[in-house]
Amino acid sequence: MRAPLCLLLLVAHAVDMLPLNRRKKQVGAGQGGNCTGCVICSEENGCSTCQQRLFLFIRREGIRQYGKCVHDCPPGYFGIRGQEVNRCKKCGATCESCFSQDFCIQCKRRFYLYKGKCLPTCPPGTTAQQSTRECQERSPGQKKGRREQRPRKDRKPDRKPPR
Repeated sequence: MRAPLCLLLLVAHAVDMLPLNRRKKQVGAGQGGNCTGCVICSEENGCSTCQQRLFLFIRREGIRQYGKCVHDCPPGYFGIRGQEVNRCKKCGATCESCFSQDFCIQCKRRFYLYKGKCLPTCPPGTTAQQSTRECQERSPGQKKGRREQRPRKDRKPDRKPPR
């Protein structure tokens, strides 16, 4: 009598030790009504595993999270390909969109893009382009600012000869 009980407890313990994604079965539709591209999907959390070339994008709402398989990560996220799963990861705090965690493509308001980084002000030797929110190198003939546009004191102003 003891042997079957021990065997039953051993099997129950082994099932508990299996990863969750191996125990869940795929269902028709999750919260968003869409399990497209999912290998494993649940009603409560959406996708937890995607088909090989897709990215798993996890949307958080309060304490809940919901997974969705996407071809391209949404703005503000970038894709990371891994051996087990491809994921969408959030860009840095100052990036609107990015290529990776360390390389921004477009900055959020109040920041300027310079060599893949979002900075509060453009570094010396560059000028801020308000329309693109980018720092651009100054051309050699480009004047620095208003102060240099004024005539210098050591130069005499050009005067027209009297008639």
